[in-house]
Amino acid sequence: MDQKKLQFFKKRLFEERDRIVASLTHHEVEIESATSSRSAEFEEASRLDKDREYISGLLTMDTEELADINESLKRIDEGTYGKCVDCGNDIPEPRLEAMPSSLRCLDCQKLNEDRQDFTEESPVAPII
Repeated sequence: MDQKKLQFFKKRLFEERDRIVASLTHHEVEIESATSSRSAEFEEASRLDKDREYISGLLTMDTEELADINESLKRIDEGTYGKCVDCGNDIPEPRLEAMPSSLRCLDCQKLNEDRQDFTEESPVAPII
């Protein structure tokens, strides 16, 4: 990949990282607010629990995305950006343009997601 393209993707990654950091800060404030709220009403407490769970999920997604962005920036510095971390093949530029923090080509991403789905769906053996 030429230097001009690398600089383009680096700029996009920094912009995305700034957006994610702002989002993390916002969600952390929201979860603190939901956590500090006290309510005697069961329905209100239930709603607050759901709010906390939702915001916690957003925090997890943002944190994972931030890790991918940081990994992509590191790969730019190392000269490996745009190569799939699993198979080593080039990640198509349209995929990088749509998601600059992509670490995998489409085929490897699909395999990775399928493995994660299988792991999450695997039944746990009962304790006897």
